[in-house]
Amino acid sequence: MAKVKMLVVDDDAAVCRFCETALARIPNLTVTSESRPKTAIKLCESNKFDIVLSDLNMGKISGVDILKRVKEQNPHTPVIIMTGYPSLDNSVECLRLGAADYVLKPLLLEDLLTTVTRVIDETRLQQENSLLRRQLERKSSLADIIGKSDVMNTIKNTISNLADTNVDVLIWGETGTGKELVARNIHTSSDRANKPFVPVDCSAIPPELFESEFFGHERGAFTGATERSLGLMEYADGGTLFLDEIAELSLAQQAKLLRALQERKFRRVGSRQEVEVDIRLLAATNRDLKEEVKAKRFREDLYFRIYVGEIRLPPLRQRLGDVAILLHHYLEVFGREMKRPDRVTSDEVKRLLDSYTWPGNVRELINVVRRMLAMSKRKILNVDDVPEDIRSQVQASGDKTYSAGFLGEKARMMEQFEYDYMVSILKTCGGDISAVARMADISRQSVYRMLDRLELDAKNFRLVTNK
Repeated sequence: MAKVKMLVVDDDAAVCRFCETALARIPNLTVTSESRPKTAIKLCESNKFDIVLSDLNMGKISGVDILKRVKEQNPHTPVIIMTGYPSLDNSVECLRLGAADYVLKPLLLEDLLTTVTRVIDETRLQQENSLLRRQLERKSSLADIIGKSDVMNTIKNTISNLADTNVDVLIWGETGTGKELVARNIHTSSDRANKPFVPVDCSAIPPELFESEFFGHERGAFTGATERSLGLMEYADGGTLFLDEIAELSLAQQAKLLRALQERKFRRVGSRQEVEVDIRLLAATNRDLKEEVKAKRFREDLYFRIYVGEIRLPPLRQRLGDVAILLHHYLEVFGREMKRPDRVTSDEVKRLLDSYTWPGNVRELINVVRRMLAMSKRKILNVDDVPEDIRSQVQASGDKTYSAGFLGEKARMMEQFEYDYMVSILKTCGGDISAVARMADISRQSVYRMLDRLELDAKNFRLVTNK
């Protein structure tokens, strides 16, 4: 069982010594006492104690001041008040401010031990319940990521691993692959889940409003600033800041953002006072930031600041088998929404959509499902209900996965075998091309050609990068 750290505050040193001696009887409890209230206030700000026991009446600094300061630092830290002058008013006031309980002076050994033990047990139970809720929420949130392909299962595992840390994460992926959904899952699976998730579309912020939007401003800072306004970073305090399309920021904006991210401090526009925030940063891009750095369009120091953990989202065309799962899911979701329940597709539609390259990824598939539901009253949607541009593209491409007959089916099955085989050994080898070549007994060049033809990216199978 983990050690519990307790702070005892009383301006009477004899009471402090009594509490230290008495509370030493409680297993796994470490007690620190302080008879100087001003020093006790600073100790409370350190946020390193699991429970606080404080006298109520201590002159200029009271037990109420101690209680308020502890709750400002961590609302979940229990505070027990000691008082020699019990009254309904001060008891109710302490409980209203969040005190866990109070004990009467002169202190009775049994009363003190019983109260402290009970508060510790209740706090531990609350923590266990909170942990259980987070685990359940994590399972629920990961269920929002639809797909059972090997690459998506790998991504779900990566999300779980990253959620347990507090590192910044860079999410790569084409437009429409679900970068914000992944970011939200990391947030809701972390211990910041009860704090704000603040998404920011970096491409939508005008350059002249960047500082005001990110850092906030004071009243009178500029024309039209009639009152203080908090910035996005301050709104995200304690939670997660998600910067979507971070590569759209100018170099000047990147420099201002970098300083704030390094120090987790900034100044509101029109203020000299620094604001300190506790945020986790998640950033997303559809560009290759390494190439952007080489081209001098993205700061290298900012790149290494945000590139600690990484997730690379595959395009839908590389998620073999997931199209049918996504299709079924969104037919149910939008079928209920559009009052067209119980709609299904024919097998021919499934083959057709599975053969499409999906340049717009999942976002495009969602649009196609809504269009099909809106335009057709059939219970079973057929090929005629598929948008004409998709039908034309698949048929014009002569895609062997959609061609009929023995040879077409044989080609489809051969490609399916190659894909499944490569995914399996990529997963086993952690994306190591040399190891894949040895296991498959082919050259590295052959592996690269096969990966290119099957549109597989070995990086998707590597372990999370931590730098």
